[in-house]
Amino acid sequence: HTLATQEATMIQAIERHFPLGTKLARPQGGYFLWLELPPKVDTLLLHQQALSHGISIAPGPIFSAKREFRHHLRLNFGHPDSERLEVAMAILGQLIRQQQ
Repeated sequence: HTLATQEATMIQAIERHFPLGTKLARPQGGYFLWLELPPKVDTLLLHQQALSHGISIAPGPIFSAKREFRHHLRLNFGHPDSERLEVAMAILGQLIRQQQ
């Protein structure tokens, strides 16, 4: 129940702060969301920018031997701090828009 609530909180924050066209995949089980961002977004660069704000994301290329999925990322909703999550999603949304 707790993870389901945290997942819903993250999805709502993504919907508020990420650009239109962001696609979301919700795998069965676990505590991760997979996102496909607009094609111009480089999640390796986004990862570095996010780290400078204390935000950790998993850029898509780290899950591909061919370094594909440059505009995909994985987010973890397993942390229960919804206030920090909202701030982090707002910052990520701004960083993503700067790359478009």
